[in-house]
Amino acid sequence: MEEKQTRIRPVGTIKLTKTSKAHIPELIRRETETQPGEEIPFVINAATVLLYNPKLDLEQLLASLEVLKQDLKLRFKEKTP
Repeated sequence: MEEKQTRIRPVGTIKLTKTSKAHIPELIRRETETQPGEEIPFVINAATVLLYNPKLDLEQLLASLEVLKQDLKLRFKEKTP
C-alpha cells in the first residue's frame, strides 16, 4: 500500500526575483523584530531553513523550536484523514 504524502500549508512564502534577490514579508520582519537594513540570521541544513530573531538566546530559540514542532504536528494531523 502506498504511503500517502501530506503537505503542510505554509503561512507565507519568500519570493525570489530573477537576480535571486528576495522580498522578506512583513510577517517575518515583525516576528524576527528586524527593520529594513538589519540582518535576519538563519540556520540551514539539507532540508530546512530557520530564520530567527537575532535577539534570542539559545534557550529561547530552543523553546521556540519546541512550539514550532508542536504546531507542525497539529498542522499535519489536520491534513490527514
